[in-house]
Amino acid sequence: MTETEQKTSFFDSIRKHQKFLYAVAIALLFGLFAFQLWFHAVRTSATFDEPAHTVAGYRYWQCGDFGINPEHPPLLKLLATASLNFRANLIEPKGDCGARYTSKLEMFNLGGEFLTENGVDSVMIPARLLAALLSLALATLIFLATLMMFGRWEALTALAILAFEPNLIGHGALVTTDMALTVTAFGAFFALYGYVQNPTWRRGLIVGLALGLMLAAKHSAVIFVPLLFVVFIADAVLYRQDEDRLPKKLLRQTAVFAGFFFVGFVLLWSFYGFRYHSLPNTSEKMVLVEDYIKANGRPEMVESLSAKVVTTINNFRIFPESYILGLADIVATGSRNVAIFDQNYATGQWFYFPLAFAVKSSIALLILLPFGLLFPFFNREKRREMLFILVPPLAFFAISLTSKMNIGVRHILPIYAFLIVAAAVGAVWMSRKFYYFRYILIGLLIFHAVTALRTAPNYIAFANDFFGGTNNSYRIFRDSSSEWGQNYKLINEYLKRENITDCWFAGIGNLEVMRVSQPCRILPANQLFGFVSQLNEITPPVIEGTILVSINNLPPRGGDEYTAFWQTQPIDQIGGTIFVYRGRFEMPTAAALSRVVRANQLVRFNRLEEAIAEGRAAIELAPEDARTHLALGLALLRADKKDEVRKEFEAVVETAKSNPALFRTQEVRAQRELEKLKEGEVK
Repeated sequence: MTETEQKTSFFDSIRKHQKFLYAVAIALLFGLFAFQLWFHAVRTSATFDEPAHTVAGYRYWQCGDFGINPEHPPLLKLLATASLNFRANLIEPKGDCGARYTSKLEMFNLGGEFLTENGVDSVMIPARLLAALLSLALATLIFLATLMMFGRWEALTALAILAFEPNLIGHGALVTTDMALTVTAFGAFFALYGYVQNPTWRRGLIVGLALGLMLAAKHSAVIFVPLLFVVFIADAVLYRQDEDRLPKKLLRQTAVFAGFFFVGFVLLWSFYGFRYHSLPNTSEKMVLVEDYIKANGRPEMVESLSAKVVTTINNFRIFPESYILGLADIVATGSRNVAIFDQNYATGQWFYFPLAFAVKSSIALLILLPFGLLFPFFNREKRREMLFILVPPLAFFAISLTSKMNIGVRHILPIYAFLIVAAAVGAVWMSRKFYYFRYILIGLLIFHAVTALRTAPNYIAFANDFFGGTNNSYRIFRDSSSEWGQNYKLINEYLKRENITDCWFAGIGNLEVMRVSQPCRILPANQLFGFVSQLNEITPPVIEGTILVSINNLPPRGGDEYTAFWQTQPIDQIGGTIFVYRGRFEMPTAAALSRVVRANQLVRFNRLEEAIAEGRAAIELAPEDARTHLALGLALLRADKKDEVRKEFEAVVETAKSNPALFRTQEVRAQRELEKLKEGEVK
């Protein structure tokens, strides 16, 4: 047989087994995606929000207590904690279930205690694996939607991009709500596309159910509801050929969409047990919207238009009380300080999410996406499909530019599902148009897969090679785009490997979980939440030895407490986000903050004189730090020493001026307490 005949025979064999090979490729991609989700779930520690979501989900199952963690709807939390209902010898969260509203601080305490008492991994890993089912559902939806809308090779390419996209892997197996919104939003638009193709009542019911799941996934789903309506109307105007005049067509489509919304609305209520009140067995309102905003965010937001809208909706009891408080939480905490390129901003910046998308997205997606954006301009036949694929992410992305809460690329995670489809469509279009492009595409996808494999398990901290790779993401972001408390297990491995038995650690996350998940003594940090049952260890003003510091605690995100490290070259780096230092370091501010933590603990234990003493000692060490004055002020307030309280809270407001971005929370709290004192004097 000649060489030409051999080549012909080979390609004939490929064509003959094409369907089989296609099925193998699909199974392989699904399998690799599932494996990476599992690997990330078991190799990383509980992130910042996961303990709170986990205990909240269990409380929902336990007694329908929606007074805990109302800032997020219940879909993901119910799914992730479903297996806990079948676990024997589970130690229940402290306190009577559903007896009272659970504040944010109590929620973090409950979450940390619940995990540590039952074994962090024994609770967290099963919960994460159940949460990962949503990611597998997303992979299925993306494949089916692309197959239906565009074709088999576009579907396979989309699946290949998704299977190795680090952001989707990193957030795809966490007990957090970002992936839940990603899959339900994409599912809602896919269902709507199916309906406009063949408008039957069954398909309309599916649209309504998909809309309800989306609302139950995350509160920012409210952004997608009007986008669904806009796409629905635009499709009818541009692509529905009938004899109805425009006004009648718009009226009919509006009525149909109202039906969709009603079904989704009913489904949302079902997640709350068709009960308005957040707490079971009560007929009283849990907490006023205005009071919730004052207690959990910026008091001045009570006068904002958005706060008044949420209050009005609540007065009519249109939505469950817990859901309304989640909307109020968005109003209350709609602004955070943000650190970008070592510059600290007091509030969010419009360029944050464009930069986050450029840094955090894979190179394959960034290169192929422009072809997808150009595709509808050159292909008239598929413009209707691209309406459903491009309008939702581009509109959501445009709205994100106005957001003042810039704390991670995860907040724009829903756009990735749509843009992956667009990139796949553009890639296959170019491959058909230019034969050589298919080799570029194959090379890109191989590089894409290799990138994901060499990133593992540091998917959360991922940055593409255009920006220096994962180990350099901290140079750009100091938030959940890099460090979210996911590296405790990697710290353990590093310490064992280096035979280090004595160390200090300034990390972020849940304090109780951190205490049991790594062996180092804990240093105080701004982004540590929750209390431990015993008093924390006082940090000495001078420390000598091995010290590990999260990049989120280093300037500019952190305060002055760890400036000494930022001016020193680390000896190592763990997970891209934990720096290891060795030497002798003077840390008076860190010592002061350890006394701040201790003062807050003593207030909780009602040991007020000791708390006041710790507060005064903290001020002696760091008189220009707003956090020390706030700690003393709160201790004095609890001890009813009002003659001294005002002085300390005014000192908080004054010292906060030195770093308004860092001390914004302390300033708001002090101003709130000063207003209460003033109101008390008037009365």
